[in-house]
Amino acid sequence: MKPLTKKLIPGAAILLGCLAACANCPPHRASTPQVDFAQQVKPLLESRCLECHHWRYLCAGLNLETKTLAMKGGRSGPVIMPGAPEQSLLYRVLLLGHDSPVAMPPTPERVEAEDLKILHDWILQKAPWPAGIYLEPPQDWPSTRTN
Repeated sequence: MKPLTKKLIPGAAILLGCLAACANCPPHRASTPQVDFAQQVKPLLESRCLECHHWRYLCAGLNLETKTLAMKGGRSGPVIMPGAPEQSLLYRVLLLGHDSPVAMPPTPERVEAEDLKILHDWILQKAPWPAGIYLEPPQDWPSTRTN
């Protein structure tokens, strides 16, 4: 064996070992901070969605007051696809311009970009909704509530 080959074989073996070990590693992705449902998503859904999507006023048959009802969806089917914001109608209708008849919310005020990112990231993170958290329509808020 030539002297150069003797030097390359151990290095190549180490490199192949590292590559084999890395094959089992998850792909590196820029991580997004974990979204806190109670502190970030709940106030957003309550203030921007629940005026029309609660038990007394089921616009499009959609009730967002509980996890079970929200995940069930409305007349169009499921609106939250955990892990897939781009396929989630709840997120997609917020991106539409008001020239679209299905754009949400139906008011001239658009949802802020920061809030859209929160909703996007929450759905991307598989839409965790802790047990025991129920949303309250603005109509039911005490007059002292500020959200």
